[in-house]
Amino acid sequence: MGHSDPAAGPVVLLTGAGGPVAAVTERLSAHGARVALAGAIAHGAAALTTPGSPVLALPCRADDPAGLGRAVDTVVDRFGRLDHLVNLVGAGPQASPLMELDPLALREVLQRDLVMPMACVQRAYWRWMAAHGGSVVNVVADVVRDAPRNAALAGLTELTEWLSAELAPRVDVHTVVPSPSLGPDAYRSGIAEVLCELLARPVNRAHGPVLVLTEHVLRAPRAA
Repeated sequence: MGHSDPAAGPVVLLTGAGGPVAAVTERLSAHGARVALAGAIAHGAAALTTPGSPVLALPCRADDPAGLGRAVDTVVDRFGRLDHLVNLVGAGPQASPLMELDPLALREVLQRDLVMPMACVQRAYWRWMAAHGGSVVNVVADVVRDAPRNAALAGLTELTEWLSAELAPRVDVHTVVPSPSLGPDAYRSGIAEVLCELLARPVNRAHGPVLVLTEHVLRAPRAA
């Protein structure tokens, strides 16, 4: 069993998929966080590890809630705590029109982008955050829009609203989405630093749990 060291950096479990995983991991480590990667993204952990900032790799299937649950348990056992859970919601292959879409493909999108984040939040809550607090952030990892993914994201934002109300004030819950007017390059280049700031300091609850990133937000001066 690990022991929590108050002098050590916060512990962040990163799950999901998407392009920003390398940038997010590097920025979190640079800010002093101890990072674990769970799911398919864990296979690339070796490339993100430096001598001073090891990354814990916990591979499991993307559609396996039990595997993610074991990853949560391992993080708590290894580090003695779990401060932040971050789920990257990545884009899948470009979907066809809905009338040409296999309904089972929609089920896969909902499983990945809605069911799996919920399962991971539940395990993190009961294993650590219910007693000790923490935060959950779902990050839409790519600026890609299609009907199945938008349906899943609509469910995710609604789920975020409910979780934020149910788990407050002990656990902060947010979903970060790009503005429709924001280009993919600007979003990918700025999301890692915005996420680090979100984990480092509380957000005014008056802003609501769903945070829409605009060009103005990304260009705003970063706090020291």
